[in-house]
Amino acid sequence: MTGPVVFTSYYHDESNDDGFQWEFKCDRCTTSYKSPFEQNYFSRGRGALRVLRDLFGDQVRAIDKISNAAESYSNHWGGSSSSTKDKAFARAVEQVRNDFRLCGGCGRWVCHRVCWNEQVGQCTNCSPQVQHQIAQAQAEARGSQIRDAAYQQDWVSQHDVATPARVSCPTCGANTTGGKFCSTCGTALAMQSNCRGCGHQTRVGAPFCANCGQPQ
Repeated sequence: MTGPVVFTSYYHDESNDDGFQWEFKCDRCTTSYKSPFEQNYFSRGRGALRVLRDLFGDQVRAIDKISNAAESYSNHWGGSSSSTKDKAFARAVEQVRNDFRLCGGCGRWVCHRVCWNEQVGQCTNCSPQVQHQIAQAQAEARGSQIRDAAYQQDWVSQHDVATPARVSCPTCGANTTGGKFCSTCGTALAMQSNCRGCGHQTRVGAPFCANCGQPQ
């Protein structure tokens, strides 16, 4: 049975009848690292003996005996749960181990290619790459300056901000695009009007003035 891998929690068995190979992924960025393919000579020899047996049939009994013995040996030692595969896995772990580094700052294993700051000797979480920090700071400053510049501009002079806005026509329900009247049916969009009697502001569509009681 394959043992634990100290430098990653994610690895996948890509072995087949021809040989052994595993894929290991960085816990931080999930970049994949594959161990070199290792030939399964037991399976390869078993296949060659099968070809000889198919060619000669029962004419050569010795081939059958050798083939059966080879198959028995291969099934016992070369199967998916055999010590042969376990040893191959252990070699694969050692071959890929150099692609990972243990960070002394956070105690995590990360891949050397993407997640390691070689100049500092820590992972990029603990010690980000300087150029990445500069680029990030520049982006933040640029965004802040754009917002400051936008706040200095007058964006409301062409809009009537004193009158309560209405986003749909009270008569036909069409979306409004500004102005005092609906562009679809012509209904006045003002939400308030002045009372005909006392001049007090009253709600558009109200049958009577709330201040003097006069009909509208």
